Amino acid sequence: MPITDRIKTLIRRGRLQSAALPIVSGLARLHRHGVERIFLDDGIWIHQTSYGYFAYHRPYLRLDLMRLDQAACENFLWGYQPKAGDVIMDVGAGVGEETLTFSRAVGERGKVICIEAHPRAYRCLEKLVQYNRLQNVIPIHAAVTEPGCSGVTISDNDYLSNRIDSSGVSVPATTIDEIHRQLNLGHVHFVKMNIEGAERLAIRGMAATLEETEILCMSCHDFLAKRTADDRLRTKDSVRDFMRQSGLDVQERKKPGLPPYLRDQLWVYNRGVMGKAAS
Repeated sequence: MPITDRIKTLIRRGRLQSAALPIVSGLARLHRHGVERIFLDDGIWIHQTSYGYFAYHRPYLRLDLMRLDQAACENFLWGYQPKAGDVIMDVGAGVGEETLTFSRAVGERGKVICIEAHPRAYRCLEKLVQYNRLQNVIPIHAAVTEPGCSGVTISDNDYLSNRIDSSGVSVPATTIDEIHRQLNLGHVHFVKMNIEGAERLAIRGMAATLEETEILCMSCHDFLAKRTADDRLRTKDSVRDFMRQSGLDVQERKKPGLPPYLRDQLWVYNRGVMGKAAS
């Protein structure tokens, strides 16, 4: 086993955390992706880089924030060009992989609402917002679902493969409309949704928000349904039908060679609202 894997194993087992700090910082610097040091804050690993701070539940030795920024643009800014002052709702923000990109794009006059259900991922998201001093970002710990549901249980595994499940961790739940109302957001320029199949429920609680939203990027996960035989992830048809029945224009990415997770994106345009706030 390579020495880096041994160190990661010991860290995951709760050993060597404090003693490993100089080692993991040195190993990260060897990759030359801009990581300057790694340190712990309340059990969260903070990565100080030349591009900003990133928080994670373990040391991320190969972290490249410039590459994360490029990926955010390639994945979620294909059909939307952010402007200073825009309002973005990031539903399923994870640990904040797109947060820095969105925050910097909309500027001081803009606003980014980051919603994340997984408790461990949300703690990392909070730290990212705190250390980067993102005054235009509002993090919210909640699962978005259908109306009438105040809490859900999510599987307590890696946040990237998290699902609403019958056992796991209980988290508060709300609707997108309720968040929109409570924050008095009004006109929304962009909604990014990437919630591992739960979009089939979330769309039932966003009718009012849709009326004031210009563009949405809905990450469906039919490609995972094919791989795992979990039909809960097969949502593309139902989301597409819902959006079209709501009078919205739905487009898909057709470029040859796209990875499956981009082929399963739905880009939704509310032509009647686009540009309305600026007019």
